[in-house]
Amino acid sequence: MELLYISPEFPFNYANFILQLNRLGVNVWGIGEADFHEMGPELRSALQWYVRTNLSSPAAVDSAIAELFQIQSHRGLPPHFDLVESHNEQWLRLEAYINQAHGIDGIRPADMDALKKKSAMKQLFCDSGLTVAPGEPIRGKDHATGLANRLEYPVILKPDEGVGSAGIYKLEDEDHLLGILPELAGDYLLEKFIDAPIVTYDGLVDRSGNLVFENSLIYADGVLDCVQGKETFFYVDRQVPERLSEIGRLLVKRLDIRRKFFHFEFFCVDKDYMPIEINCRPPGGAIIDMMNYSVDQDLYAAYARVVTGADPAIGKQKKYYCAYIGRRKRPYTLEHADVLARFGNTLTEHGENPAIYREAMGNYRYIFRSSSKTELLETAAQILNTEP
Repeated sequence: MELLYISPEFPFNYANFILQLNRLGVNVWGIGEADFHEMGPELRSALQWYVRTNLSSPAAVDSAIAELFQIQSHRGLPPHFDLVESHNEQWLRLEAYINQAHGIDGIRPADMDALKKKSAMKQLFCDSGLTVAPGEPIRGKDHATGLANRLEYPVILKPDEGVGSAGIYKLEDEDHLLGILPELAGDYLLEKFIDAPIVTYDGLVDRSGNLVFENSLIYADGVLDCVQGKETFFYVDRQVPERLSEIGRLLVKRLDIRRKFFHFEFFCVDKDYMPIEINCRPPGGAIIDMMNYSVDQDLYAAYARVVTGADPAIGKQKKYYCAYIGRRKRPYTLEHADVLARFGNTLTEHGENPAIYREAMGNYRYIFRSSSKTELLETAAQILNTEP
């Protein structure tokens, strides 16, 4: 099997997908924007060939793929790819473009609005009979101010297409809105601010669209709050609530997701779930690793088995709650040595975050697990405590 992997160098831990594919005999070919020699030696050795190119230029990507096809021909292989993968949200449209251009099974450009545009997601949610945050795309200043007044402040302003907290604003009054509007580029939505906990429904589906693993994260605060300096704390729940699973499975079917991870976000409102957005990719950062720690198995390997058509062989019973804590550059009651001494038996990993993650995920991460939610929450409270 020949698989084209887009941007193998980022996110950093996703190199594990390529290593597992390689171990199962899949030939992985790469295109990306990083210097090949700056990648880790294991990753470099797991790639059949890599071409550095401008991923934002279709012409440059076409040239890079033509180069890979030449290498395949030199090796006596028919020039082709059986699958294309981009676990990075940024390159999902590129994946669809390559699939269409080369007749490869997978997502297509026609699928992109539902997977990338929040306005199309909102319509899909409504068509599925789900309650959503009131709001709509804005059409100029007068429409935006009128809509905000109808929704009542505070309101959320967010790009129709974007990743994470980039370009999202919580607006408290009309002056704030009028100050932001001239700075906007592209299409934006204005929505009522929903003051409710955020949870996720994540999982992996096989090549036939069957769910093989499901997961839920509980956030102490949203990503926007973390970017604004609040502490970063969230955890993998041991159980997925029945209603959340029901809605999540419905959306997986409506989107016809196959051979992919997914990451859906919801507000938890009055014991029901209000969808926020959907992502046809794994949850970011260290969350795949946290899911692995919760079941004591390997989702990177499970994905590779899904690709090859083998049994994913991933357990559904979570043994542990698994939490992420991101600390910032401020004084904490417990110093690092105290954390290790007191909670070392529950820590699965800790370390400095890459610079690109620090704004949302903190400067230093601690990931720990426990079979007890009470113990998990108490541990987090002690690690994050800043009181003398």
